[in-house]
Amino acid sequence: IFHLFLHTRKKMRLLLFLIICQCAINSVKTHSASNPNVILLMADDLGIGDLGCYGNRTLRTPNIDRLAEEGVTLTQHIAASPLCTPSRAAFLTGRYPIRSGMAAFSRVGVFLFSASSGGLPSEEITFSRLLKQRGYATALIGKWHLGMNCESSNDFCHHPLSHGFDYFYGLTVTNFRDCKPGQGSVFLKGVQKSLVIPVEIAGITLLSLAIVQYIGFLRVPFQALGYCCLIATISLVALFFFFYHFRHLNCFLMRDHQIIQQPLSYENLTQRLTKEAVQFIGRNTDAPFLLVLSYLHVHTALYASKNFRGKSKHGLYGDAVEEMDWSVG
Repeated sequence: IFHLFLHTRKKMRLLLFLIICQCAINSVKTHSASNPNVILLMADDLGIGDLGCYGNRTLRTPNIDRLAEEGVTLTQHIAASPLCTPSRAAFLTGRYPIRSGMAAFSRVGVFLFSASSGGLPSEEITFSRLLKQRGYATALIGKWHLGMNCESSNDFCHHPLSHGFDYFYGLTVTNFRDCKPGQGSVFLKGVQKSLVIPVEIAGITLLSLAIVQYIGFLRVPFQALGYCCLIATISLVALFFFFYHFRHLNCFLMRDHQIIQQPLSYENLTQRLTKEAVQFIGRNTDAPFLLVLSYLHVHTALYASKNFRGKSKHGLYGDAVEEMDWSVG
């Protein structure tokens, strides 16, 4: 009887152990089914006709094509806006950008400076915040372009970490041509155009005052003329000085709240973004995660690493597309 009792007891222990294992497996399966990992890959300014899965036969995009083949391709999907800032606000919130104040009626329509006080309002509900509340580890790697600060340089009220992301590695603004030496300047041309009329008006005004002063028609103190010239000169010099140093002031790479590279270097930048994404996935194998990998490709300034430069049939733009496809793979 005693041996029978021990044998039965061992069987009960084994049965209990198997039940616990099965419950654990079911729990993992249920967890995986209800909380799947989410990876979102976003390209910037990429044309639909630049991918093989949408008919391109001269650019090599095998990894993106495989995603399309094994998944779903959309042909009637429309973005909320053709511009960076409003379209990204709509992407994160699921709302028209005008409802969050991210749509502009001016000519620009996007955030141009890292010191801009605007950004995605903190009360907006983003899918990253909702997933974080469900226990997800969340990360944004790459381009943000939805603001950074409100009233000071370190309040970070519009920063990705204030909108449901646990980890951020990338740019708070965008990939300007001004950020890469030799790519030209978006701002200097704009400033030159916008200053033509004011400079002409100021010049004509000062010249007219000098003429009436010379012929004695109107007495204008030379000191006043001197002050006007000095103020105009200082204003112009300060303006051009700011835009001349735009790259250092506006083009930098951040990890969370810390600037880690200023000015930004494009050398192996896509490789660095990809490495950060892979490492984030590796750190979160035991829990559900959300990864938003927001590429700088193929927005200008165009760039590609040494392994891809000059390899495509479409110049630097094609090199950038093929490098992005490598990253996807």
